[in-house]
Amino acid sequence: MMFQLVRSPVLRVAASRLRNPQIVTPRRNFCEEAEQDPLVGTATHQNLKTAFVAEAMSVVRFEYFAQKADAEGQLQAAQTLRAAAASSLQQAFGHMEFLDYVGDPATDAEIGDTQTNLSSAIAGEQDEGERMYPEWSQTAADEGHEAISEWLSHLSVTSKRNANSLAEALELAAQK
Repeated sequence: MMFQLVRSPVLRVAASRLRNPQIVTPRRNFCEEAEQDPLVGTATHQNLKTAFVAEAMSVVRFEYFAQKADAEGQLQAAQTLRAAAASSLQQAFGHMEFLDYVGDPATDAEIGDTQTNLSSAIAGEQDEGERMYPEWSQTAADEGHEAISEWLSHLSVTSKRNANSLAEALELAAQK
């Protein structure tokens, strides 16, 4: 069975945002409508969140694989992997367009203006730095994976640093 690529308005907007980040689509008011949105809490909502994570992960995986292909002199393979990464990025943006109305796929927090989005990003980085990576680092150490434990500890510090940088950006955004 052959599948045709469907060019929905949402995906066209997502693709155009990659080329022109100034394009902004109208969005419903999250606070007034998100809880009544028929998407919230459905299997489709969860599927979109899962698909977003899968596509975002694919971008990183394919870029990593492309670096390995470059190192092996497999330039055509590297180019193909990078094209697949770009496609996955567009797909992830398409998922975000639908999820924009019901909340951040990572936190379920409102997606809104820059200050709202920075606040959400800060909360995520703080959680990674203060809870997630320290717990995972301890688990790795308990299991005897010292190099992984050290890596995860390093990521905890990096996440805290990112949270601080994002907080500075939030302060600057609030001044405008």
